[in-house]
Amino acid sequence: MEEPILQIENLHTSFHTRAGEVQAVRGLSFQLQKGEILGIVGESGSGKSVTALSILDVLPENAFHTEGKIIFEGKDLLKSTKKELRKVRGGQISMVFQDPMTSLSPLMKIGKQIEEAILQNVQGATKEQARVKALEMLRKVHIPDPESRYECYPHELSGGMRQRVMIAIALSCDPKIVIADEPTTALDVTIQKQILLLLKEMCREMQLSVIFITHDLGVVAQLCDRVVVLYGGLKMEEGTVFELFENPGHPYTMGLLESVPRVNQDKNARLQPIPGSPPDLLSPPQGCPFYSRCRYARRLCVSERPEKIMLSQTHSSACWLNHPGAPAVGNPFAERQVGR
Repeated sequence: MEEPILQIENLHTSFHTRAGEVQAVRGLSFQLQKGEILGIVGESGSGKSVTALSILDVLPENAFHTEGKIIFEGKDLLKSTKKELRKVRGGQISMVFQDPMTSLSPLMKIGKQIEEAILQNVQGATKEQARVKALEMLRKVHIPDPESRYECYPHELSGGMRQRVMIAIALSCDPKIVIADEPTTALDVTIQKQILLLLKEMCREMQLSVIFITHDLGVVAQLCDRVVVLYGGLKMEEGTVFELFENPGHPYTMGLLESVPRVNQDKNARLQPIPGSPPDLLSPPQGCPFYSRCRYARRLCVSERPEKIMLSQTHSSACWLNHPGAPAVGNPFAERQVGR
């Protein structure tokens, strides 16, 4: 296997608050391969967006890292200078945010905003070259009549069009990695599908690596190659999309899947929400952060953080129920332990 383009190793990200230290990410590790779309899923407060903002170093002033490495093309971004990070941010790693209305300037025409991104991140680019490239990007993201739209302000475009502009800005400098933080949340289902197909098309065409952050497993199924499941600032499970949907290895992943409607389910069947609330990361649990909401929890889960257990070469889970010594009674994963 090729060397990954991005490696997150034992990342710890916290926030100073009046109440104390909020430990938002608590030892996260994963890799992003060249040309793949990696989904990061979990409920609000699980650490998804904090991880993305840590990669780009655009966290608020009260954030800090206690441990970890973010290695991009062999260099640790956490040890890079502000000047070095500016060259990476936007030019080599770009981001598409959830709400384009808060990311786009309401006072500047969209064409000028794409131009500005190119002039800022592409060394030696002239204004004319930036204009040509900006128009090219509007065509690539399938905005009709790009010459006319070029002169529009953000409020003159629909939500789907604004999100296409955000994608055009993110891709205008030919980055190697794009981080998309819930970019389809505010869109209706039809437009959402169009944006997902566009991202997939652009990824394949430009040989991009994509980190796609979402709470929607339906989106993951349509778009991603692999998935990392986060909860309470920790990685609960990681595997291919097929493995997670067909053979989930963590009760939290099972709970997420059960709370999503399926095409083939009984129309009178009720969805099964996960009871309870996410843990307080001011004082995170000593053991598994999911134990208080888990219907399969054991006494060990309260006091000991689960080890990473490999279910296959590409599939891992941090759940004691997958351990070879776990009892079979009441264990949803008991059959997998045969032959271990």
